[in-house]
Order: sequence, then C-alpha cells, then structure tokens
Amino acid sequence: MARLSYDHRQSQRRKGPSLRVEICTVPSPEVGEYVRRTDQGKLCHLPEWSSMIRRTFGHEVFYLVARKRDLICGVLPLTKVNSRLFGNRMISQAFSNYGGPLVDDVGALGELLNRAFELACEYECPQVEFRNLDLLPYDLVLKEGKVCMFLPLVSDPDEMWRCLKPEIRNRVRKAEKYGLVATSGGQELLGEFYRVWTIRMRQLGTPCYSKNLFRNILETFPKYSRVFLVKLGNIAVGAAFNYSFNGLGQCRWAATRIEFNELAPNTLLYWSAVRHHCLAGDRTFDFGRSTAGSSQYEFKRRWGALPIQLYYQYWTAPGHEFSQVRPECPKYAIGVERWKKLPLWITRLAGPRISCSLP
Repeated sequence: MARLSYDHRQSQRRKGPSLRVEICTVPSPEVGEYVRRTDQGKLCHLPEWSSMIRRTFGHEVFYLVARKRDLICGVLPLTKVNSRLFGNRMISQAFSNYGGPLVDDVGALGELLNRAFELACEYECPQVEFRNLDLLPYDLVLKEGKVCMFLPLVSDPDEMWRCLKPEIRNRVRKAEKYGLVATSGGQELLGEFYRVWTIRMRQLGTPCYSKNLFRNILETFPKYSRVFLVKLGNIAVGAAFNYSFNGLGQCRWAATRIEFNELAPNTLLYWSAVRHHCLAGDRTFDFGRSTAGSSQYEFKRRWGALPIQLYYQYWTAPGHEFSQVRPECPKYAIGVERWKKLPLWITRLAGPRISCSLP
C-alpha cells in the first residue's frame, strides 16, 4: 500500500503547474455533469448534496475539484462534523452510504486526498472517513463490516416479476389479498413517511433525523428522489425513501409498522419500488446497507440481491489514534435501551439534535 503525504509543502512541490485542486463553493453545472458521466458517481457526489447538508444541518462542507489543464479530472466531497459526544471528523460523504473520490486521472487521486488531509489538520479534525465502493490503494485503516445488496433490473416489470422467487411473489400477493395498497410520490407523502419511519427508529433505539433532511432532499433533487408508501385503508403501514441516479435505484431509508408485519407490507413496499425503478430505466436496485448474515441481509438475499462490499477507509492525523463511533458499543447500550422507552414525541423532538452528529 502506498503512503500519502500530509505535508502541504510537499504536496505543492509534487503536483506541478498542470494539476491543481480547488474548493468549489457554488454548485456548478460543469461539476455536476462530471459526476453524472462517471460510472461510480452517486447522488451524494453532486455538489448540490453538499449544499443541502450545509443548509439542513449547518455543517461546514468542502467540495474539492481537481483540474488538469482546466479540465475536471476528479472530485471529492467532504463534510466537517463537529460533535461533543462523538468528536470532530471529516466524512466523504455525510448522510450517505457512499462517497469518496471520483477520478479519471491517477495523479488527481493522491492530490485530492492530500488536500483533504491538509483541510483536516487546518480545521483540527483528527480523522477523515471515505465511504468507498472501490478500495483506495493507500495505507489507510480499513473497515469491511458492511455490504450493500444490489439486484440487477430489467426494463419490463413483468419479466422482473417472473425472475423473483415464488416466496417473494406469494408474499406480495398476500399483502394485496389483505387489502394493502402501494403508492408513491413526493412532498405530499412526506408526513406519512416520517410518521412510520420515526416510530420504527424509536423501537430500534436510534435517534431520528429531522424531517427537514427529507424535505430538503425532495426539494433539491425532485427528479431523483421519491417516497413510497404501503397503506391499509387510511393507515400507512410501510414507507421508503428512494433515489434514482446514474442507473442505480437506491432504497435509502425504509420502515414498516411491526404490528402489521404479518400482512407482509415490507415485501409489497420493496416490490412497488423495484417495479418503479424498472420502468424508470434503472439498471440496478440497491436494497441498502446491511451486515452480512443479519436478518436484513437474508431478507434482501431472498430477492436475488448480491452483496457488494463497502470499503470504509480512515486517515488519522499524526499523534491521534483511530476511533470509530459504533452504536453497538457497550457504552451506548444503556442509552439505546432508554431511548426505546421514551414517548414518541420526545424522540421526534430530541432525535434530530443528536442524529445531526451521526452522519
């Protein structure tokens, strides 16, 4: 593994006049087009995502752009998250499963990372986290505990339906037999999504995000984001918040009312999303992040989804030790159990104050 310099003077000497790294402060159509034409580009790589984070949470963002002879050859979005509970750090990219650098020039990769380390030192962030699909070839701390589950799609929903296992099709039919109905839309469904999702987050002992996060995503990316609901009469019993970008349909947040789980709302919810992304022309459906072998992992695997390794890599500043915030750590266990017992209205009020530091 190569080792990266974090010395700004060494970096300046190395890159020469033809390659420069700048901070983009205003979303640029040129930068957005670069992300869209890059195979690994995700919604979180767009500069508008960084602007949305700053507007929603007040976090400072740095959008790095590498240019060679004035042509863009790489980008790296960074979010600086300050927290009394969890420490100060930079993340690429915050509030997303994905991130890290996008480059089409070998020299740009090292320069983007070195600039990130310089910023981390300048702003006293002892750690930088990269959420990659491809392993960065450098001497960084590596965590491989999570995978995303990818299901190949076809454009014809009927053909997609025939590709599913009989047990999945039977559970969809079961949900419809009991009167569950799937629908999708935008801002008009946000309230019902948020009610279902925050109920489930409280049951899991996880602080919820502010509704403003979802509202701002829908407002910033109206063509790319969508809410899915499953309802029994007037009651929303399942909800999901999805993206569609660069051929990838992504289920980012989803939840069901567990008292209705016997009616299989989760299976109908995911089928309605898969069907939508087939019709939208997406090539792959991302069921979201899971721990290999978990119940969520097994549910997604039964759809025919394949595990795609996530490579989360960390740079730690000299003089600091690597540390990672993990909700399953014993020191957080008491807090998780207490959170589950709080009234729902309190978790909706207090959750966003905590979760803004858990990106």
